[in-house]
Amino acid sequence: MGDDVETVDEPTMVEDEDQPKRKRRNRWGQEPDAPMMSDALALAPMQGMGFDLGLGVGSFSHSGGGAMDLSQAAQAAREALEKAKRAAMFQRQIQEQMQKLKSQGLSAGFMPGEGPKARKLILDEFGRELDEEGVVVPMKPQVVSTLKVNINREKEARLKKILGLKKDGGEQSFFDPTLKVTDRSERQKRRAFRFVEEGELVKKEQKLVKKIQEKALGIDKKDDKKKKEDEAKKKEESKEEDEKKVEPVKKIEPKVMRREPIPDVEWWDMPFLKEDQFGMKKAYTEVNVEKITPYVEHPIPIKITTEKEVPEASMMHLTPKERKKLRRLKRQERTQEIRDKIKMGILQPPPPKVKMSNLMRVLGDEAIADPSTVERKVRQQVEQRRREHEQRNEARRLPAEERKQKKKQKWMAEQEPVTQVLVFKMKDLTNKRHLFKIDMNAQQFHLTGTCIACPGVANIVVVEGGPRAVKRYKKLMVRRIKWTEDQKDDDDDDDDADDGVTAPKLQDNCVLIWEGIVKNRNFKNWKVTHARAEGEARKLLADRGAEHYWDMLARYRDPRMDI
Repeated sequence: MGDDVETVDEPTMVEDEDQPKRKRRNRWGQEPDAPMMSDALALAPMQGMGFDLGLGVGSFSHSGGGAMDLSQAAQAAREALEKAKRAAMFQRQIQEQMQKLKSQGLSAGFMPGEGPKARKLILDEFGRELDEEGVVVPMKPQVVSTLKVNINREKEARLKKILGLKKDGGEQSFFDPTLKVTDRSERQKRRAFRFVEEGELVKKEQKLVKKIQEKALGIDKKDDKKKKEDEAKKKEESKEEDEKKVEPVKKIEPKVMRREPIPDVEWWDMPFLKEDQFGMKKAYTEVNVEKITPYVEHPIPIKITTEKEVPEASMMHLTPKERKKLRRLKRQERTQEIRDKIKMGILQPPPPKVKMSNLMRVLGDEAIADPSTVERKVRQQVEQRRREHEQRNEARRLPAEERKQKKKQKWMAEQEPVTQVLVFKMKDLTNKRHLFKIDMNAQQFHLTGTCIACPGVANIVVVEGGPRAVKRYKKLMVRRIKWTEDQKDDDDDDDDADDGVTAPKLQDNCVLIWEGIVKNRNFKNWKVTHARAEGEARKLLADRGAEHYWDMLARYRDPRMDI
C-alpha cells in the first residue's frame, strides 16, 4: 500500500515542479527574484527544522490514514521550500556584512586575523575624556530609555537596520496614514489652562488693523510673504548650524603676569646722584647734596581734555510777580542763616528795634522811670537807622557814567532782532520850539533818522529805534506837541468872521504816514537838515537808501478826505 502511494506521488511532484504556476503581477511592485541555490544549501535549514522531504508524503498519508490529499502535501512542501530560501537569504546577508567588516579592518591597516584594538581612555583632572594629542573630546548627550517598551523598540529597529528590512512591510504597506480613524476607546484629552502672555492680544489686534488698512490701500503682500519665508528659512539654517557646532570646553588657566625686575635706582632718584668724569651716574650710595634744597617741587597740573565744559545756562526772563517771589525767598534764606548763627552762638543777637510807637512795650519800667531820657535815646536810634539806610542805598547806586550807559542801552534795545520805523509828515516847521522838541527828544531816546525841512514843498521826519523809544516818540509827535498854539489868535479872528460855517477842520499839522519794521537801519545817527527844493531832499534820502520814504510822502492822501 505504501509502495503504491510512493509510485503515484513522485510523478505528480515532478509535474508540478516542471510546470510552475504563472505569478500574478503585483500593482505595488514586482518582488525581486531569489538567486538560484544548490539543493544541499536549500535543504540544510529544513533538515535542521525537523523536516524529512523523502518521507514527508508517506508520513502524511500514513498519519492521516489516507485522508490527506496530495495537493495539501505539495503545498506543505512549497512552504518549507520558501522558508529555506528565506533562511538562506539571511545567511547570505550576514556573510556579506562580515566581509564588509573584514575589508574595513584591512583598509585601516590591521593584519588578517587581527581586529581594531580598543583605544586607551585618557582623562584630565576635571574628568573629561582626552584623545592621544591631549584635545578634549566633545561628548554628545545620549538619551537612554529606561522603559522596557522603549528598549524593545530600539532592539527591533536595530535588527531591522542590520537585516535591511523595510520599516513599513507586510500589511502595514497597505495602510494610508492620511486617513484619520477614530477610536472610541481613546480617552479624550483633558483641557488644561492656556495662559495668555501680556501684550499678545494687543499684537493680534494691531496685525488685524494693519491687514485691513493694507487691504483697503490695495498693497500686494506677495513680496512680504516671500521675504518672511526667506527669513524663516535663514533662521532655521542658522539654528541647525549652531546645534551642529559643539563648542569645546575651554581649559581654565591662571594668567601669569610678567613683572619687570626691580631696578637698583628708580628713575625719580637718578637726578640726585653724582656723575663720574664720563657723565655716567655713580653708585646709588653717592648722593649729590647740592641738588637737595628746602624748596618743594610741585608737578605741573595736566588739564584733562576728556571732561566737557558745561555750557552756560541762558538767562531766563522772569515776570514781575516771579521776580518778587524770588527776591522774597532769597531774603528769607539770608534771615534764616543769621538766625541759625545766633542760635549757635556765632553772632551776637541784635539790640531790640525801638520806635516811638513801641517804646512802652519794649522798655517797660525803664521808660516810666525816666521818660525824657528814653525818648531822646529812641529818637537818636531812629535817626541812626535812617542814616545807615541812606548810606547803603548810596553805596549800591551806580556811578553817573554807568547810569547813563544803562539808560542808553534801555532806549536803544540793540538786542532786538528788528528795528521799528516811523514816518511823519508836518505841515509847518517854522516854529523853533517845535523843531527843538523834535530834535532833542530824538537824541534823548537814542533814535536814528533825519528831519528834512523843505518850506513850500513838504516836511518829513523819519525815526528808527527800539520799541520803547519809538512808542514814546510817537506819543510826543501825535499828542504832546501843540502844533496850533501860535495860530490861536488867527483862529479866533476867523471864527468871528465865519460864524455860519459848522464843518470841522482837518487836523493835518502832523500826520503819521507809515509805521512798520525793518531788518537793518538805514541811518547811523540823528540829523536835522534843511532843503531848498524837492530834488535836494530826495537826494539826501537816496544817499541813505531811504528814497522810498519820500515816495510815500508824495503819494499819501488823508483817508478822512474821502468821507
